[in-house]
Amino acid sequence: MTAPTINGTRYPQPVDDLLPAARDLAVDLGEVPARNELMRRFRIGAPKAQELRSRLLDGGMRDTGLDAGSPAEPGPDLRPVFVEPAGASPSSGMGAGPVVTPVVAEPSPQVTPVGHPGLPADRKQLLRVRWAVRAVLALGVAASIAGNVLHARDELISQIISAWSPLALLLTVELISRVPVHRRALAVARWIATALIAGIAAWVSYWHMAAVASRYGETGGAQYLLPLSVDGLVVVASICLVELGGRIATARRNHPTQEV
Repeated sequence: MTAPTINGTRYPQPVDDLLPAARDLAVDLGEVPARNELMRRFRIGAPKAQELRSRLLDGGMRDTGLDAGSPAEPGPDLRPVFVEPAGASPSSGMGAGPVVTPVVAEPSPQVTPVGHPGLPADRKQLLRVRWAVRAVLALGVAASIAGNVLHARDELISQIISAWSPLALLLTVELISRVPVHRRALAVARWIATALIAGIAAWVSYWHMAAVASRYGETGGAQYLLPLSVDGLVVVASICLVELGGRIATARRNHPTQEV
């Protein structure tokens, strides 16, 4: 269909002049044409096409046998659901008015990354590793205590004094690996105290174990290297124990409902 002309020209054409052609188009299509269809067929702009369509819907389709338009299908009922409270009756004064039951969306499942430190999947592994590190640290401290006791005189008090420094280091490492701090000044203070205790224990144990190794036949410098292996084992195990304690404490803060 081509746009009607007025006095041999197409433009501009009033809506009243386009209305008959638009009605014929509606009859051909079997329905009221859309705005874009009117724009395309009659080469008119959007405002004029909208006005022309409104004229068709307001009564311009009379005597054509076509409805101006069918009512839109009802959409889904999005009103809240009203539920009568259990045990309430219209005559009772309780439970007056409907109870709105909101629809709560289920939370999306959370994906737990595999192998991330401090998550529940790794807690048992962290605990097993911590017990293994404790055993290694206890072995190193036991070797240091044995060297100190063998170097001391054959008296109980002298042996207790010799065994004290490595035992104090073991207790200190266990404390700082288990007790968290929330102030930087306190953390620095206890690290300084730990380093001081470790230095005293290493100095005393080194010379005591060196003397014991020399007494029992170690020569050629071996008597000075053996104590280093014991002290080095104690230092490495202490650092590992503190690191594991921090990771387990982080896991407990992130997942407080699951005990570690």
